[in-house]
Amino acid sequence: MGGWRRFDGLKSIANRTPGCVAAIGNFDGVHVGHQEVFSAGISRSIEMGLPCMVITFDIHPASRLRPREAPCVIMTLEDRLRIIAGLGVDEALVIPFDKNLASRSPEEFAREVLVKGLGAEQVVAGEGWRFGRDRSGDMDLLAELGSEMGFGVTKVPAYTYGGFPVSSTRIRGALNRGDVGLARNLLGRPHFIRGSVDRGEGRGLELGYPTVNLECGEVLLPSGGVYAAGFSCEGNIGPAAVNIGRRPTFGSGPTTFEAHLSGMEGDLYGKEITIFFLARLRDEHPFPDQETLKAQIGRDVERSKRSFSLSVIQGIPL
Repeated sequence: MGGWRRFDGLKSIANRTPGCVAAIGNFDGVHVGHQEVFSAGISRSIEMGLPCMVITFDIHPASRLRPREAPCVIMTLEDRLRIIAGLGVDEALVIPFDKNLASRSPEEFAREVLVKGLGAEQVVAGEGWRFGRDRSGDMDLLAELGSEMGFGVTKVPAYTYGGFPVSSTRIRGALNRGDVGLARNLLGRPHFIRGSVDRGEGRGLELGYPTVNLECGEVLLPSGGVYAAGFSCEGNIGPAAVNIGRRPTFGSGPTTFEAHLSGMEGDLYGKEITIFFLARLRDEHPFPDQETLKAQIGRDVERSKRSFSLSVIQGIPL
């Protein structure tokens, strides 16, 4: 239907030709269940000769409604959109989730956003999607509103893995347990983070395995421990051994994110690095001396190299 287009806010689509198949949701993580929604939306858009537009929100709704209870995001908005763009949809509308939007009834949301704003002819969402004030609207109500207002509704069944539905909440739980393998299966790609290199204390260099300290921002990190991972930096891709924790051998301190990037040398201060998690290797624990720690790091690095292959980067926007 044409090249990828992004719109920010309803005012930005004022001059857009009305009509689309709208796939709607928060889509944090763009996991395998979300991908089923996009696939259904693309199929309907081809049948109807209309563009497929993804409707999503700039932040997790709980960040506005219940900020103290809001979960950490699985990925940034920019990465969410980069992945969605690569899945074959035509357009994306990012709606700021504010108090005005949160106060609208399901009927107002359908009328003002879906009908007047977009001219949507078909709306596609997962069967558990809720909308409107206090999340009072469900897919059955959406179908009723569609009958009244002139748009069709496609309800996509929940995608299951291991006998349970795939959800962003389930992925967060896996990451909070350090189960990056399960998170990878639910996401359809390794969980990844991007961080800028910060100054460290040089401990890794002293041990013969120089590390970068990353400042990772808002994205959810796996629980503390040592992980086999991969990295991407300025076109270089390779295996990485990652430690998330407090370095108890050296007396503990604030939680840090350190990565040894195999084959990467030079001063990386200030550069952006993408880390993608492949397997949990072990818990973090103190060692009796630096030589014992050095030997263990060597084993961690070798295991990380064995876990890595270029095929693991598929689906990661590098």
